[in-house]
Amino acid sequence: MSDTTPLRVIFLADTRPGHYHIAQGVIAALARLRPVDVTRIEVKRKWIVPTRWLRARINADSFYPPRMLRMAYRIDADTLPEADLVVSAGGETHMPNICVTRLLDVPNIFCGSLLRGLEPDNFSLIISSYERDEGSDKHLVVLKPSSIDPDELGRPATVPRYGPDNLPKTLGLLVGGQAGSFRYRDSEWAALLAFVAAVSKSWGTRC
Repeated sequence: MSDTTPLRVIFLADTRPGHYHIAQGVIAALARLRPVDVTRIEVKRKWIVPTRWLRARINADSFYPPRMLRMAYRIDADTLPEADLVVSAGGETHMPNICVTRLLDVPNIFCGSLLRGLEPDNFSLIISSYERDEGSDKHLVVLKPSSIDPDELGRPATVPRYGPDNLPKTLGLLVGGQAGSFRYRDSEWAALLAFVAAVSKSWGTRC
């Protein structure tokens, strides 16, 4: 296949922007190398299907991808287009990624952490931002991919440098809330707000 022939990509996307934007970053990187033809398929698991059952079926000798796609995700295998690659991010896309990959017999890329009981060999490449994955033949440990190209955003002619002699007049604070297994105590939120107030008072900065 020549570099001018579009790479046919099946993009399995869950409903979380923090996940599918990462997968879009991978696809954007591919598009900088060659044309891509992307088919996006939304993944919505039936709530009555437990993860432990899905994991057990994936590893079973009787595993049949079309059945799992239909029963757990309402995806009709007969409607899947021909593809050269499957890309996804986020835990809810683990299983459909494996299903589509085995059904079509094509490589796949997954972005994120693997569920317990899922081996890296289920994927051609796993993109991770966690140091613990370094040294794995299947993992590429990098910053989380982004579909935004900084060079296309433009840059100011002069970039101000802030420090003790040039304190910023305005600061923006981006705060992430509770997600996954991460939970924050009231005392941690109080400490964060106290820190913001202290910085504002000390620097004369508006937050």
